[in-house]
Amino acid sequence: MNFTFEDRWYDKYEILKKFSIKEKTWKNWLYDNKTGKKKNLERLGVYKLSGTNYYVINPVEFQEWFNNQLNK
Repeated sequence: MNFTFEDRWYDKYEILKKFSIKEKTWKNWLYDNKTGKKKNLERLGVYKLSGTNYYVINPVEFQEWFNNQLNK
């Protein structure tokens, strides 16, 4: 699945819609089921803006990670 993206950061809702990902699946990718803590989000291309509780997503990095998950 390859999309073209504008040269900007995306928010979670744009990525979920573009890749047809459900909210529950997204949470399973982000949080460790045993501890409930967030996993290393940078491997998915998800970055936290310092001083806020807001996360942005690099769509190119996320798409690479997503395609690797599909090929496993």
